[in-house]
Amino acid sequence: MRLSNGDVLLAWPLALHVLTAGYFYSDGSRHEAIDLRTNQDGSIIKPVYAAEDGTVQETQTWDGHTKTGMQSYGTMIRIRHADYAGVTLQTRYAHLSRICVQKGQTIQEGQLIGYTGDTGNVSGAHLHFEVILGGTRRNPLVWLDGDFTTANTGVYTYQPGEYAVQRPAQAAAQGSPAERLQTITIGPVTQGDADAILAVCKARKLDTLGLYHSAWAE
Repeated sequence: MRLSNGDVLLAWPLALHVLTAGYFYSDGSRHEAIDLRTNQDGSIIKPVYAAEDGTVQETQTWDGHTKTGMQSYGTMIRIRHADYAGVTLQTRYAHLSRICVQKGQTIQEGQLIGYTGDTGNVSGAHLHFEVILGGTRRNPLVWLDGDFTTANTGVYTYQPGEYAVQRPAQAAAQGSPAERLQTITIGPVTQGDADAILAVCKARKLDTLGLYHSAWAE
């Protein structure tokens, strides 16, 4: 979202905010991204959400074996957002298991765009998240709020002068779109309407995620 002072506050792309690697790796080498833990409750597959409104600029499907060049990202999405201070702003989401959007598609902040995985050049499942300003990868933590923890004390966070974006009080109280869940109850409806609703839920993969439930009316 764009704040009244001109700052950009990106939404966290995962509901779980645990950093396993920062803009620099623990050995001091450049990472130019953050890695977010996805392994939780015995599963590495977690929903990935768009950090801000934008247009899907690039998608890539991993070829299954190459771990160099762009294929090192594995299955990946890059989103173009509105310019910041007259400069191009993009975000990249890598090592995915599945993509739920198409190149050229307009998406909203908090919209489901894919699922985490372990494709590309990885030693374990995680979400690799980049913020790219004017073609240069910046520290993503400077574009996010401070609601995160680190996997250990050696994970890099901010260099001197860097800090999290301050979330407006109202937005903080509401939570980001990616963190808000809604329960929708529809019915009773006819069998035809029920079939139509199920088709939409299947298209959104809600049935396979266990988020769709149906029962006969008494």
